[in-house]
Amino acid sequence: MGQSYAGSEVLRMAVEIEKKGKAFYDSVVNAVRDNKTKEIFQFLADEEVRHEKVFRSMLEEVEADSDRSPYDDTEMTLYFRSLIDRKIFPSGEEGEAMKKEIGVPEVAIKIAIGLEKDAILFFSELLRVTQEKEHPVINRIIDEERDHIHRILRLKAELQA
Repeated sequence: MGQSYAGSEVLRMAVEIEKKGKAFYDSVVNAVRDNKTKEIFQFLADEEVRHEKVFRSMLEEVEADSDRSPYDDTEMTLYFRSLIDRKIFPSGEEGEAMKKEIGVPEVAIKIAIGLEKDAILFFSELLRVTQEKEHPVINRIIDEERDHIHRILRLKAELQA
């Protein structure tokens, strides 16, 4: 099967992705002038914080129910950061460079949906490299990300109203 990840490892990746998403959305908030776009991306940044809390809570549950990981947490965190770096959310500098594209709320929402879909794709691919007993954890992460897309789509509908 090759590399196999435990549920706790996947949750650590999810936490790191949420941190990266928050940093990206914050950079957009600071980069754009349009108030509606700022409002949308501030909402998205706040959602990333909410997701991070959800995933940290899930991680605590999983760690409480399993044996301690044989890996050093610091080492694993650095590994996961390198694994997800540039895979889903652009860096803060890239967000700044996208400022012209995302100055229009509708375009900003389209970009946000694309980024969130990339997160779902990433976690869906992790289902292939994890043991079946870990799938419920990953499916909960995917469900949270889908919920995030639904919230973004509601924002999109509000803009068109």
